Amino acid sequence: MKQFAIGIFLTSLLFLSCKTKEGQLTEGECSNCVDAMVSNYGDPALDGCGWVIDVSSTIYKPQNLPLAYKIDSLAVQIRFKALDSVNCGMIQNAFREISISEIRKKL
Repeated sequence: MKQFAIGIFLTSLLFLSCKTKEGQLTEGECSNCVDAMVSNYGDPALDGCGWVIDVSSTIYKPQNLPLAYKIDSLAVQIRFKALDSVNCGMIQNAFREISISEIRKKL
């Protein structure tokens, strides 16, 4: 009986540990998402723009891009909310900033 209780406990732990990573979705879960490309536009300390996201040839500056997605030329699917324009280096209002609500690597 003791082994049965331990088995149930370990099985429960297995299911509880199978949550998706924060900000990452499983296949087919990203409803209303659009295809996009993550790019590095250079170090902001050297007048670059940092990490940007290209959605249908429109460049956006994400305010909350997870570290796991900071890979140059990474194809992703995202759902986001467009915010105000932000500066890029010395260029004022270069891109619109976005808040990402869902993101996943494109398969």
